[in-house]
Formats: sequence, structure tokens, C-alpha cells
Amino acid sequence: MERSSPTPKSRASEIPIYEIPGGIHPEEHKLRSSQPEIKRLPLASEFIINLKGQAGNRSLPIVEVGDTVLKGQVIAECDGIFSAYQHAPTSGEVVAIEKRTIAHPSGLDDLCIVIKADGEDRWCELTPTHSLDDMDREAVLAQIFEKGVVGLGGASFPSHIKLKQHEGIHTLIINAAECEPYITCDDKLMQEHAKEVLLGAEIISKLYQDIDIVIGIEDNKPQAIDAIQQAREALKLSNIKLGVVPTKYPSGGEKQLIQLLTGKEVPHGKLPADLGLVMHNVGTCYAIQQALNEGKPLVERLVTLTGDSCNTPGNYWVPFGTPVNHLVQATKSETPKRLIMGGPMMGYQLPSADVGIVKATNCIIMAADGELGLDQTALPCIRCGACMDACPASLLPQQLFWHAQADEFDKAEEYDLFDCIECGACAYVCPSHIPLVQHYRYAKSTIRNKRVEKIKAEKARERYEARQERLERVKREKAERHRKAAEARKKAAQEAGKKDEKKAAVQAALARVQAKKKAQQAEGSDNSEPSSDKDNSDKNNSEGNN
Repeated sequence: MERSSPTPKSRASEIPIYEIPGGIHPEEHKLRSSQPEIKRLPLASEFIINLKGQAGNRSLPIVEVGDTVLKGQVIAECDGIFSAYQHAPTSGEVVAIEKRTIAHPSGLDDLCIVIKADGEDRWCELTPTHSLDDMDREAVLAQIFEKGVVGLGGASFPSHIKLKQHEGIHTLIINAAECEPYITCDDKLMQEHAKEVLLGAEIISKLYQDIDIVIGIEDNKPQAIDAIQQAREALKLSNIKLGVVPTKYPSGGEKQLIQLLTGKEVPHGKLPADLGLVMHNVGTCYAIQQALNEGKPLVERLVTLTGDSCNTPGNYWVPFGTPVNHLVQATKSETPKRLIMGGPMMGYQLPSADVGIVKATNCIIMAADGELGLDQTALPCIRCGACMDACPASLLPQQLFWHAQADEFDKAEEYDLFDCIECGACAYVCPSHIPLVQHYRYAKSTIRNKRVEKIKAEKARERYEARQERLERVKREKAERHRKAAEARKKAAQEAGKKDEKKAAVQAALARVQAKKKAQQAEGSDNSEPSSDKDNSDKNNSEGNN
């Protein structure tokens, strides 16, 4: 594993900063939303909570239609380890548990819990942790798990899973780079809640032994840097270092930020934990602090509302399940040409304004006509190589494009398709306006689907072979039973025959005995007749003499 050469320290950086390959400098469009203070919008009348609103398995509803719920009450429990609890974003009544259009590029429906708000926004009973130092590691992880905390940097992976491994972890990196254009929610969170963010990082650090904490932040956030430094001094957290990196997209990518701060590259097929590193977003740190110190489950997040059609851009606390059309109306915005969830580089267009926001929603761009350049016609590739120069993962985007376009997925994998982080830098610099990332996503999803189908086919084959083996076994057992039954019958017949022979012999012997007796009786009868005549003769003679 090679280590990059360090560059001169950026503004206020307290550790060496290294370089990453590729990257671009798109227009930031951050000023319009980063100036106003964080605010709240009026509550929506209806909340649509998508049960697949985080990475992993879908949550399972534990409420029924007609139930009354309080804010923070559990409404869906996890389904296996790769899942998360869902909590009511406000108080009200469950009016439906049905399929609704969800915030996903596919535009498909999925199971949602629909809550009609009562307008009171009443919390359920909260249980803050007052003795964090007395809690063991498992108890802290259990609290993070039960409060539904997931990664708020975009992936929304359940945080307790990422925190489980502690052997060999020596550095905690807090991702505060927020490099994508338009998005400023992390910047504003650090400006106004730096203390809570650092307390959350401190809670995470207590899950490990002798761990260093590094906050990776771009140098275009001077107010956030000052706020973090002041909060660190106030809390006396000397183990936290600032790594201020040059402004460059996508410096906020997990692997890219690790390389910038440590000079190490995460090997292909490996995780940061294999290098002794664990990374969490500043929003996740804030959520963990709220979960432990305030007892509040994750029911809302800071969302950047911006775009040319947004009349009051800024950052707002938005409860999960809030319909996007409510956000458009509450900011008194014009009807947008497009609604983009996430940033312009890695976000996606929403299929409907009726979808509810999820835990991964960090930004809603209310784009005006022509704002994001999505209407440009794609032209043939001219093989200029600009995409290769911009790729932060050192891939060959044009090769991936050709193989994905030709459905040559095996060759695409040979060119490390799954190392692509889908940052969109290649598409941004493409003079032919080819939507390269869409082709990569298509190839990835097709390969994943084929793998799933292959697994299903393999399992079906195993089931078929097991069935055939079972049928053959039953057939053999049946034949064996028939054979044994036939042998038993034959043996019984033989034994019966032997019994008949024995009986016949006995009968013959008895017959012989009887015959012999009869013969003897007959013979005895013949011998007794002359004596009788003699006696009679003698008797007659005596009578005559007399």
C-alpha cells in the first residue's frame, strides 16, 4: 500500500495533508443556503414514513391503522441486524399502512406508514443517559441501535454495526468535508451546534481504547472551522485534531478523505477498518449525542433546501416522512422544473413531489428550467480522456462506459467497475455530455441482479437435486421394503411348508399307528374265533354225554 506525498498544510490544518488523484472544482452554489440561520418549517398535515428508508432490511411495522402515536414512539422494529428502528416523527394517528411511491430513482412503490399529525408535536417519555461513564460498550451500542441512529452522510447504514468492530481501530475520522455543490447542512450544523457534534464524537471515541480523533473538513468552511476550534477548547478535548483539506470534489468521499488525511489507500475489496480506521459523518455524531445525552431517537435531520426555484433557501430541521411538496409550499417556492434529492453530482430526480424524506435526505434542490444542465443531448464519445483525468478512483471511465453500453459486464468488472464511487466527476467534465454514471449504475444493478438470480438458480438447483435424491431415496426404501416383505412372505411360506410337511409326517405316523392298531386288532380277532368254536364243541359234547 503506497502512501501519498504530503502537501503543505492547508488553512489551520493540524496534521499533514496528502493528495488524491483526479477530482474537479465545480461551481459551489453554497452561499445562498449557508447564510441564513437554521430554522424550522410548519409541520406537515401528513407524514409518509418509508419502512425501507435506510440501508439494509426493511423495518417491520408494530402499529396498526387507528393507533395514536407520540413523537419518538417506536412504530417499526428492525428486521434482522441490517435494519433500523423507525420512530414517529410527530404525534398523531396512524391512518394507513400501505404502499406509496418512495424516494428512489426507480419510482417504485414500497410499504409506508402514514401518520396524520395532530399539530401538538408531543414527545413520548424520553430516557436520557446520565451516567455514560458507567455504561459498558454493549449498553452504548444498544442505545444507538434502539434510537434508530444511522449514518447521515448519505449511505444511512445502521451506525451500531459500523461501531461493532473495535479490535485494531486506532483513528476515528469525522467527515465534515461536505464537498458536493449546493449542500450546506453539515457546514451549518458545525457553525451552530459544534459543541454537540464534538460531544457525539467523544461518545464514539469511548467505545475504543487509545483512539485519535481527526475532523476532516474542507478549507472553504472558515466559520465552521472556527466554531469547532472554540468548542474543542471549551470542552477541553485535546485529543481532537483538525485536518483541513483543499476544496476539491469529491474530497468528502470515504476513501478519498482517508487518503487525504492519512496518505493510505483502502485496498480493493477492503474496508477502512482493515486499516484501523472508522469514519462517521458530523450529522451522525450529533444524532448519537442526542440519543445518549438527550434520550431522543432519530426522528428528524437537517436538510438543505435550495435551487433557483426555492424562494427561501436555507437549512431546516425536517421530520422524516415530511412530503417534499410540503417543503416546496412551506418555502413559498415556485413550481420547480425538477426536484433533486441529494446534490447535483450524486443525487437523483424524485419521481413525485408526494414522497416523504428519509434518513439519507441531506438536500432537496428545487431546480429551475435548465439549471442543472440535465437537458443537454448526449453526443458520441470523442475519446478525449478527460474523464480518466477527473476520476478520483484512478479508473478508466471510458472503458467502463463502452463495456457497460455493450452489456459486457464481465469486462466491466475486470476494469474494477465496483470501485467506482459514482461521484459524477467523469460526467461533469465530459464534453459530449454523456451520462456516464447512469451507465455504471445500470451495469452494477444488472450484475447484482444476475448474482441474485444466480444464487436463486443455485438454490433452486440444490432444492431440485435434494428433491430428486429424496425421491430416489424413497424409491429405494420402498423397493427395500417390498424386497423384505417378499422375503418375509417367502420365509413364512417356507416355514408354513415345513409345518405342513411336519404335520403331514405326524399325520402319516398317526395313520400308521392307527393302521397298525387296526391290524393288531384284526389279527387278535382272528386268533380268538377257533377257541370259541372249540369251547362250543366241548360244551356240546358234554351235553350229549349227559
